[in-house]
Amino acid sequence: MFTDIKEMRNKREDGTYDLTLEISEREFFKVYNNISDDIADDLIQQYLVDVQDDGRFENVKIKHNKDRHTIRLTSELHYYGNDHTDYNINKR
Repeated sequence: MFTDIKEMRNKREDGTYDLTLEISEREFFKVYNNISDDIADDLIQQYLVDVQDDGRFENVKIKHNKDRHTIRLTSELHYYGNDHTDYNINKR
């Protein structure tokens, strides 16, 4: 996983969180060759596992900001009844 990720969260009134992760393009392209929705889903999932977060993610978006030299991922996180989320990290 990446060593330098900036995380920002915003809690909505309905209990859903907006999650934003920002990674330098240099670090991102050391691992990945391109930008895609599948990579974005994989990155969010890996991040949540690494930080031991049980949120369920959806509506993942990825954007390359060439002026700032960053990759930004956004997602919604849901916490349904505090159930534990088991991600199948061996699906690769």
